[in-house]
Amino acid sequence: MRRLGGIALTVTGFLACPCHLIITLPLLLSLLSGTALGSFLNSNSGLVYTGAGLYFVVALALGAWFLFGPARGKREMDAACPTCAPVASETHAQERSPMPDDLPATRR
Repeated sequence: MRRLGGIALTVTGFLACPCHLIITLPLLLSLLSGTALGSFLNSNSGLVYTGAGLYFVVALALGAWFLFGPARGKREMDAACPTCAPVASETHAQERSPMPDDLPATRR
């Protein structure tokens, strides 16, 4: 999942690069023409450039961290039951309960 998330963030980060908005913003506005969102984006292009720039930086940083960051260590929990608590590795011998044959004989 880390690898897929890293790839998705990196690709969308490159697509949201402010230098690409010269091409992608007019395409987006032509697709959204006649809608309230298209009108909002057309009148607030500075906000679009700011948002795209922030997303570009954050997505590339997170994508690089997911792809090249330190791998998570193995957990002691069983993969089939992630909510179960790990069992101690020590083996415990179960003590036998005293049976009537094992008890000392009483005098009559």
